[in-house]
Amino acid sequence: MRADALALVLIRRFLGAVFIAYGMVKLFGGQFVYDDWTITRSTASGPFLVWAFYGYSPWYAKFIALCELIPGILLLFPRTAFVGAAALFPVALNITVMDFAYGFPGVKYLVAIYTALLALLLWVEREKIWMMFVPHRRVRAALAATASVAAEPAAPPRPAAVRWIVGALSTLFLLWVANMVVEGSTDGPEPRALAAVNGDTGTLILKRSRLTGQTGIGRTAVVWLRTPADTSVAARVFLTRPTGFMPWRVDSVRPGT
Repeated sequence: MRADALALVLIRRFLGAVFIAYGMVKLFGGQFVYDDWTITRSTASGPFLVWAFYGYSPWYAKFIALCELIPGILLLFPRTAFVGAAALFPVALNITVMDFAYGFPGVKYLVAIYTALLALLLWVEREKIWMMFVPHRRVRAALAATASVAAEPAAPPRPAAVRWIVGALSTLFLLWVANMVVEGSTDGPEPRALAAVNGDTGTLILKRSRLTGQTGIGRTAVVWLRTPADTSVAARVFLTRPTGFMPWRVDSVRPGT
């Protein structure tokens, strides 16, 4: 397999794994905010506003999950890769614009890269897009001419080193997908923060929380707690979660400000 063809295969598998992971996280009830909340400009950030908006309707959240999951699966197979890229490109472009417009952290740059890679996959197969605007008779004539051309000789088998590299990368992708699915289907930092401060007393309640870092890797969180009778912050809990396979860890508890 030529180097450029192998690079396109790796790009397809990488993007497929990414969007399958994001779709699975949403499908299992993760990423968006489904709890009760009160939003004001002084307490809610742009990302929280977006997650609360999408989480307002659980079935719409599942629809978004399928819009990422199904095209991601199609990207993994050569025969359906073009359809998957064509379906995912507008989804990724919308996410990119949204992430920059609402001030998401560094993940917005990753999404911009994913969108650019999807655009590359579409550009490589731009003839298929052009065929949608060509009269049918010209398409049939081109297909007839192509059928009369002798098939090219089969490509030589991949070297063992290439097979090992592809296998290792595929394994890493699967581990990353599993990591994100586990994080998306488990509790956020709020229960751990409440347990660390209250124990069994239940003195403080949740006011708001904020998560930073990439989904599934290197997550940090700040949870603000208050008393039931007062809206001011009584305590702040700082937590970290290195991977989705590990529970939230309380780093420190500080007085509210």
